[in-house]
Amino acid sequence: MRLSWRQLIKSKLRGKSSYFSIGIAFSGESVLLCALQKQDDELQWVLDASFSHSNWQGQLADYVQRHKLANTDCYVSLTSHWYQLLQVEKPKVPESEVYAALGWPLKDLLPPNTEYVYDYLTPPAQVAGQSKLSVVAIPHKDINNISKGIYDADLTLKSILIEETATVELTPTSDDAVISLVQEHGEEIVLNIVKNDQLYFTRRLKGFENLGSYSEKELSMGITESLCVQIQRSMDYFESQLRQPPVRKVLLKLDTTLAEQLASQIQESMGLPVNAFEPEIMCGSGFNFKMASFSCLGAAYVKQSLIAEQKQPKQDDTKTASTKSVEVSL
Repeated sequence: MRLSWRQLIKSKLRGKSSYFSIGIAFSGESVLLCALQKQDDELQWVLDASFSHSNWQGQLADYVQRHKLANTDCYVSLTSHWYQLLQVEKPKVPESEVYAALGWPLKDLLPPNTEYVYDYLTPPAQVAGQSKLSVVAIPHKDINNISKGIYDADLTLKSILIEETATVELTPTSDDAVISLVQEHGEEIVLNIVKNDQLYFTRRLKGFENLGSYSEKELSMGITESLCVQIQRSMDYFESQLRQPPVRKVLLKLDTTLAEQLASQIQESMGLPVNAFEPEIMCGSGFNFKMASFSCLGAAYVKQSLIAEQKQPKQDDTKTASTKSVEVSL
């Protein structure tokens, strides 16, 4: 979606925003917003809001005007209600032609009569003998509606990413593999295995949507065990099928007030350090990571990740680089 001349002139007249970035997450229940400001060299989470799907565009525009957010760089994250994540055999064509070639297999995998926008991620490790891509497909009409709502609110839309990769943005850099389990309110758990800022493995854990309703006793009577089984299966796949060194740590951000007790139970069962997932962001007054949408915060953090990447030495172009996140071109 392109800016009209009128929109472009209007954005220039507004001047530079005092905010570092905005993250907007589209979940199944609502539209969430968070804003970051940079103070010295530290990022601080300073604004948080929620809008209903029925009139999110108008509510967003009012919020932006009220808090003087116009012209702020905006990064959007979508939860699984909005996209399909598919495993597709990599087309045997030159690298520059892969994107176009994916259109053919996607026709057989996606519903007919719906136009999709797609992008792909090359996994940093593959099962022996396989060459697959992770492809994200989003209905074109949804991209248009989201883009228009963001632009009409006088924000600068930079990219659209998905929940799985938004979480990667917040995962601390580590040479050892880390498992993160992140759950938005009432949603499935997103399990990621990340190493050196790269997403090696991701899956959704179904059946834990009501995790927040269980007591500590109920957790210890089978719920924690079921969760540990899913974690162990993911670790086994990562180590045996992808032939990677063992996972060294588990990070939790789950939809329960008993997160500390659950972490203790998992640590005792798995024999691995289990810690609260706390991104490298300062929480403003009244905010804490237990209440945060990591899909939203992760989207807002993309700008910081891009700045950090630009400061790193360039890789040899002859090597195949794995993308940290899937971003949908606008």
